[in-house]
Amino acid sequence: MQNDAVLTLSSARIVHVLFLDIVGFSRGTSTEQSRQTTLLNRAVSGSSAYAEAKSEGHVFHSHSGDGMALAFYHEVLAPVQTAVEVTRRIRGVVPVRMGIHSGLVLPQIDAGGRESLIGEGLNTAQRVMDFGDAGHILLSAQYAAWLKQFDDWSSYVHPLGEGSAKHNQVITLYSLFGREFGDRTVPSKVKKSPKVEAAPTKKISLLYRPNIEPDGRVLHTLEERLKSLGHQVFLDTQEKITPEWAKAIEMPIRESDAVIAIVSPESLRSEMLEFELETAHDQHSKTGKPVLLPVRIGLDLAPNEALVGSAATIVNQLHSFFWKGPEEDERLFAELISAITEPIKLQGQEVRLEPLGGSVSPDSPFYVTRDCDKELYEALEARESILLVKGARQIGKTSLLAQGTRRSRESGSRILLTDFQKFTAAQISSDETFYRLLAATVARQLKFDYDFARNWDPIFGPNLNLENFLRDLVDSSDQQVVWYMDEVDKLFTTSFATDFFGLIRSWHNSRSTELDGPWGRLTIVIAYATEAHLFIQDVNQSPFNVGRKFQLDDFNLQQTIELNSKYRSPLATYAECEALFGLVAGHPFLTRSALDALAKGRDTLTSLLDTATRDNGPFSDHLKRLLIAVSRIHEVTEYARAVLAGSAPGEQDAFYRLSAAGVVRKDLTGKVVFRCSLYRAYLERMLAPGTPA
Repeated sequence: MQNDAVLTLSSARIVHVLFLDIVGFSRGTSTEQSRQTTLLNRAVSGSSAYAEAKSEGHVFHSHSGDGMALAFYHEVLAPVQTAVEVTRRIRGVVPVRMGIHSGLVLPQIDAGGRESLIGEGLNTAQRVMDFGDAGHILLSAQYAAWLKQFDDWSSYVHPLGEGSAKHNQVITLYSLFGREFGDRTVPSKVKKSPKVEAAPTKKISLLYRPNIEPDGRVLHTLEERLKSLGHQVFLDTQEKITPEWAKAIEMPIRESDAVIAIVSPESLRSEMLEFELETAHDQHSKTGKPVLLPVRIGLDLAPNEALVGSAATIVNQLHSFFWKGPEEDERLFAELISAITEPIKLQGQEVRLEPLGGSVSPDSPFYVTRDCDKELYEALEARESILLVKGARQIGKTSLLAQGTRRSRESGSRILLTDFQKFTAAQISSDETFYRLLAATVARQLKFDYDFARNWDPIFGPNLNLENFLRDLVDSSDQQVVWYMDEVDKLFTTSFATDFFGLIRSWHNSRSTELDGPWGRLTIVIAYATEAHLFIQDVNQSPFNVGRKFQLDDFNLQQTIELNSKYRSPLATYAECEALFGLVAGHPFLTRSALDALAKGRDTLTSLLDTATRDNGPFSDHLKRLLIAVSRIHEVTEYARAVLAGSAPGEQDAFYRLSAAGVVRKDLTGKVVFRCSLYRAYLERMLAPGTPA
């Protein structure tokens, strides 16, 4: 690819691509091919829009045998202006078809050391062009959405419908034509496409916290632009809050195709925004819609850095969009429209690679079932008392709990979900504050009307007050109550940990001693990573000694192969699956990260393996966090070095810390080893003798 740009594209970004192709080129003689290529090159070079972009270093120019691709990354109108100017110069002389799309591209260095571009932006532009016949200028829905914003161009944009492209990708198409450019006839390939219909509009909800700037400005800009494209936009502007409003607020969100949430430091503290996000997330987990698109504003965070707050728990699981100022309005709108209107469709069904990080939803096509899934379902069906889900960080505990909640809900049980990671330090600083908050959140989830002022009596103390509350809640219905507790490790170091977990143990014991009590209708599922016996040493006060244990392990090779098939087999052979497994040892997050990169074409297996431990490699962010985990405490760093040397003893504090963090494990012989060869290779380099501890 010839680099006509003065500035280098250093990361993924939106560009506007014009793809041109000479129709019937291969059937011409060498002389005719040379003549047509020369005329097309002259027409492009003579375009004022192209010449201006080239002089400013704002275009990448890629030649192919029968055409070219022009990637403009500054001016949105440059592709269409160039297309019209070229058409006027070669009309009736060179049979050319064109396709235009706005999308993401990534820079890369080719084998000759030259900078080039790859990515969806180029691929989709070419596929749009492929639908055309000579004279057609076709547009993707993404680019058409942009062009309709300009009065001088909107009247020339005409919907065609949908066509099935390579790999059965269904693309929504528009045609650009006027008196002197384009072709008003329907392309032959679109006529033959099994799916040709009017481009649909979408139902879109905008979530925000009122009276905050610049949130409001971004919100109303998006509202105006979405409506101008014909989309149905829901925006809650109700000033008078009534019971009718409270009942009606959920429906528009649940019926939306997409939900855009404006997220800022202030809005993250909004309970209403939290509720709306929970509503959208709940509906998506049930039906696959709406797609949830957070827009981060005023947050000086790296794109993959976690946010803080209750609402952030949902946002952190999702791919986010970023806005730092008015100059980014166009880029933001382009990215959002692309996410809303251009999902990849295979055989009539939408297929998306899911955002990485966080739990895998119960309905995700990428969820891999392990042995403990079946065991957990059986224990839930048997209404056992305490179920313990133990596993290292990023091994899938929360995802397994999500599967359990679906099974419990399907069986008619009442579900309670408590993620202790959401609790702040202040909220767990005292037992009274914690117990009452816990009861209040539980009551809210089940819409259980409990008179705290009357029934929560200080004379009983926190433990008995919580027990009395839970007794009344369970007794309020004949349904089984299943209480899922995630990230309970956060409570292990609190002053009331022994009392709290002792209370849970007492409910288990009461199943036998209080036969007419409610405890047989209560199941508690506890997910944790840290060894509980380090903090709760009295076996008579610990639920971790009586509950049924489910030990989550990394994927085995067969499960890695299964997950590869869910990604449409970017690893083509058994040997390639073995190679990836040899690197990450079935680590669920790393396995998904690798397959995601391969499926998107960002890496080949060879390049992924070669660059795996590099600071700019495919796992760089994850490995940086790994380094922090082993470098923060001197004793832990020295223990990691001992693991490298093969001389690390077990049953030490450093071992338990690194085991819970998912850094080390014990092999079949009881020897302490790193979780995977990737970790060992990376830490071998970073903790080599002579590096500071």
